Amino acid sequence: MAGGSGSAGGGDVPRGDLFAEMRRIKDASQLSYNRLADKTHYSRSSWERFLNGKQVPTRIAVEEFAAASGADPEPLLVLLELAAVREEAPAEEPAVRTPQDPEPAPGPSASPTAAPAAPGAPAPEQAPAAGRFAWSRILRTAAGVLAGALLGSVLTAFLIQPAGGGTAKGGTAGATGSPAAPPAQTRPTGPVRVGCKSDTCLRREPQAEDCQWDAVTVRQTFLRGMSIQLRYSEACQAVWGRIENGNIGDTVMIKDRRSSSDEAAIRMEHDTYTRMLAVTPEETWQTITICGAIPSQKEQECSPLGAITP
Repeated sequence: MAGGSGSAGGGDVPRGDLFAEMRRIKDASQLSYNRLADKTHYSRSSWERFLNGKQVPTRIAVEEFAAASGADPEPLLVLLELAAVREEAPAEEPAVRTPQDPEPAPGPSASPTAAPAAPGAPAPEQAPAAGRFAWSRILRTAAGVLAGALLGSVLTAFLIQPAGGGTAKGGTAGATGSPAAPPAQTRPTGPVRVGCKSDTCLRREPQAEDCQWDAVTVRQTFLRGMSIQLRYSEACQAVWGRIENGNIGDTVMIKDRRSSSDEAAIRMEHDTYTRMLAVTPEETWQTITICGAIPSQKEQECSPLGAITP
């Protein structure tokens, strides 16, 4: 979901609340933009746009942000949904009404047939009806999202609360006696459970297979300020290419010794990534070549060397 530019604290209240809350969580968790890029599948420039109010983040970006910072994703998703509905609602314009003769009251003296409207003339009440419909949709969506989040929290608390109803060791009960909120999803500290491994990851999306959780940048080079990176997941035994700070049309390509390759071009914003190639103990990530290209300048930079220590 791409959002337009604007101030996070402006008149758009749902968007402003979302950006302010995400910045508060970032500051509280002491996460830098570089650290967010390392812990998620989004680049530093993407997080700068998300947190500075220049672009509304996607749902996946909000979930990964919550996981990286250890925050509860539900309140952020509620704010995201409200911001999305607010953006989709048609802008209301003040209706300019022209003086009209008052309609005759119904009765025996009223004309049995009304004069037909002029062709192409809009109905007088059309604009106010559209405005009422837009706000009704916003309110219904907000109520549904909030009710769903509340019901989920109640059910989760009911299911995980111990039978004795006591507090955890070393903890204290709240003033109202309500159980603590369930912990948010965090980055795995042990072995990562992924959806593919080695050859089964060939040309699959790294994020769809949860390969981004343990990914590290093992090779990096630059071309006119564009960062060209080779990303490696030990759990998936796979690699993919990523470019940051590029422009629309710039490309990234990876290729192994078996001539398997994949390529991606920036279609919007400033970064993109390829699908995965498999690596093996015999054909490790060191055998992968990564290249970045700027077609408008007819320039290309490749890196078979220059490995970065993970």
